[in-house]
Amino acid sequence: MLRLPRTGVCVFIFLLISGCATTQSAQQIDQLESIRENPRVVLMPPDIRYYLLTAGGVAEPNAEWTDAARQNFSVAIKDYAASIGTDLKLIDVNNLSQQEIQYETLHSAVGLTILQNHFGMLKLPAKGGAFDWSLGPDIKSIGEEHDADYALFVYYRDYQASGGRVAFAILAAAAGSAVNTGSESGFASLVDLRDGEIVWFNVVNAGSGELRDENGAAAAVKTLFKDIPVAGDDAG
Repeated sequence: MLRLPRTGVCVFIFLLISGCATTQSAQQIDQLESIRENPRVVLMPPDIRYYLLTAGGVAEPNAEWTDAARQNFSVAIKDYAASIGTDLKLIDVNNLSQQEIQYETLHSAVGLTILQNHFGMLKLPAKGGAFDWSLGPDIKSIGEEHDADYALFVYYRDYQASGGRVAFAILAAAAGSAVNTGSESGFASLVDLRDGEIVWFNVVNAGSGELRDENGAAAAVKTLFKDIPVAGDDAG
């Protein structure tokens, strides 16, 4: 456990019940492009998972929370896409091809690498600070399958503290120590289906919105897709 000065205990307890959304993003394009009238974006099934953090600090998957979060997210992203004039197609998670499943897994791995090697401390000297990441050119087959120009991938994790975990944290804070009381974070990637290049990437940490609640999901979507490129007036 981390040691805290006793003067920081009240601040720590306040942080247990509050949060402020923070985002970081990188992009290669300013607007979506297509030969069609309106660029089409296909949304891969979002990789969203909720966990309960027990008193002992064990993260237990919670299927009910996860299902509710995924359903609310799907509704919220449809509404958001319509509000910004984006032609968004959702892929049914029950009808994924083997290739689509593989790209879901690949995106999660590449996204976590981006967090470490672009936004984090482990910079890659060969990239010289440039945002240059890809899922590979073979992903164009997904574009052909769904008649889409771009693919949107989402990765989101939420760890909710149990009552026992919160109680333990408060006792620890009173003793001048800090323990983990949960977290929420995620990232989204927009991939050009012509060549597999990740043309936009956004990271969100803490306080973005509660996906298990409809209004919270709408707020989370707006934060996660803040400044995502949209079609220009001359699209098509």
